[in-house]
Amino acid sequence: MKKLFFLFLFMLSGVLWAQSPDQKKILEDSQSFMSLFQKKDYDGMLNMTHPAIFEKVDRAMLTDSFKKMFEKNDEFQLEMVDSDKSTFEVSDIFTTEENTKYAFTTYPMKMRMTFLKETFDEDKKQMMLGMMEAQGMKAKFLNDTTVEMSKESMILALNDKSTGNTWKYLNYDEANPLYVSIVPVEVMKKAKEYYANLLIKQKENAN
Repeated sequence: MKKLFFLFLFMLSGVLWAQSPDQKKILEDSQSFMSLFQKKDYDGMLNMTHPAIFEKVDRAMLTDSFKKMFEKNDEFQLEMVDSDKSTFEVSDIFTTEENTKYAFTTYPMKMRMTFLKETFDEDKKQMMLGMMEAQGMKAKFLNDTTVEMSKESMILALNDKSTGNTWKYLNYDEANPLYVSIVPVEVMKKAKEYYANLLIKQKENAN
C-alpha cells in the first residue's frame, strides 16, 4: 500500500512539474481574469488585457460598456457563475516567426440571465434556447424568467514587445473585428485549429 501511495505521489508530482513557469503563470492569470470578471472588477480585468485593444477602443468606454451590460441594464440582469478552477487547462507555449509567444487557456464559462420585464412560456423558451444553441451555447431555463448558459471558452495569452514581454490576454472571438485586427494571422490559425479540436474531443468523449 505504501508503495502504491508513493507511486501516486511521484506520478502527481510529474504532472505538476511538467508545466513550465509560463504555463503556470498563464493558468493563474486566466483564473484571476475570470474571478475579476465575476467580481465586476473591470479595471483589474483590463489591466490584464492586451494593450493593443486600447488603441482601437477607449479604455473608459470599455469599462462603461461592461457596467451597462452587467450593472445598469433595465431589461435583464447578467451574472457570471463561478468557474471551477480545476477545469482551466493551458496549452503548450508556441512562438511565431516574429518571436511572439502565445498559448491558449480553455474553460467552461457559465452565466445566468434574468429577464426583468418578460416571462417565458414553453414556446418562447424553446425559441430562446434554439437561438442560444445556434451561438454554440448550452442553455436551460431555471424558471420562467431566468436562463442559465454555458459555453466552452478560450483565452489567448500573448507575450511580445507590445506587452513589454509579459503575458497579456484576449478572449477568443473570431466574430469580433477587434480580435481580427489585433491577433497575428499565425496565431488566429492556430487558435481556430486548437478550439475546433477541443470541441471535437469533447463531443467524442460525450458519445
